[in-house]
Amino acid sequence: MDDMTQVTEVNWRGLFRDVTGALYQPPLSREREFYRRLRELNETISAAPDDITQIVLRGELLLERGEYDRAKQDFKRALALGDKLDDAEAWHILEQIMCDRAVYGMRIVQRHEQSASQNARG
Repeated sequence: MDDMTQVTEVNWRGLFRDVTGALYQPPLSREREFYRRLRELNETISAAPDDITQIVLRGELLLERGEYDRAKQDFKRALALGDKLDDAEAWHILEQIMCDRAVYGMRIVQRHEQSASQNARG
């Protein structure tokens, strides 16, 4: 009986540790994860420069990080590639979804720019 109580206690502690670790990621760990994901996206984009999906994903990653100018560049690039596909009538549903996400990302960037502009004016 005593052994069973001890095992249950250890399991609860382990579960608590796992849950808190999943909810709270130390800053250094977040930095490493960001740069790992960014590196992977950069490599993928280098191999396939016209891949709208990867460009939008990188833009979203940069947006999440607060790097609005770089995110804006990726979203603009994805939308320009989308326009080319539209002209060639080569649309697929995935490209449409990614262009919609790029438009949404641009809206967030524009809101940030407006807010920054208003804060600069006082």
